[in-house]
Amino acid sequence: MVSWDQAKGKQASGNQNKLREIERLSLGIGDTKVRLVGEVMPRYCYWVVTTEGKKMPVECLQFNRQTESFDNSAQDPFKEIDEAIFADKPQFSYVCNVIDRADGKIKLFDLRSTIYSQIVDYATNPDYGNPAGDDSGYDITIKKEKTGPLPQNVKYSCLPARNNSPLTEDEKGLELYDLSKIYKRQTYEDQKEWLMKNTSYFAGDVSDEFKPAEDVDDLA
Repeated sequence: MVSWDQAKGKQASGNQNKLREIERLSLGIGDTKVRLVGEVMPRYCYWVVTTEGKKMPVECLQFNRQTESFDNSAQDPFKEIDEAIFADKPQFSYVCNVIDRADGKIKLFDLRSTIYSQIVDYATNPDYGNPAGDDSGYDITIKKEKTGPLPQNVKYSCLPARNNSPLTEDEKGLELYDLSKIYKRQTYEDQKEWLMKNTSYFAGDVSDEFKPAEDVDDLA
């Protein structure tokens, strides 16, 4: 994972109970205020269609989460197939822990790349600094605006608070989601085995009529 003030923004915790239910931050139209806590996990994901007809993200094993760069020498099952099988083009994906200021709860935040790049701009600006620092961090308000009739016609803008918002002792004690466990990195062998079992493409049994049963919003 990467500290916010070390994140590139280009191409780019406590003991985790396995049974803990994951609560994710949802952005509605209008303003959502959050306080970032902990580090951010960058990933690069292929979108595949499962045998059940659903789109799912699968992480590219050539992408280094820590350096946000690619290692073309690393094994990657997706390099062994025709890219035409992808449900959507590969995309950068980012996830972090936040305190939702609406209810004070820790939630997982799946950041779109446009939001991520704006936050990184503030984090790497010495006038603002790392927004996730315990004492020097600050709240960020994310505004979601509709720009047209289609679901993807939205615009996101981030506004940092004027003053720092140091974490209270209670907030420091909140249990963060363990991102490395939730998004456990697969080995080449494990990923290829999963793809063989769960996607028609790798099993060699897909027709032109095969369509996903549901859509997933773009991460971009």
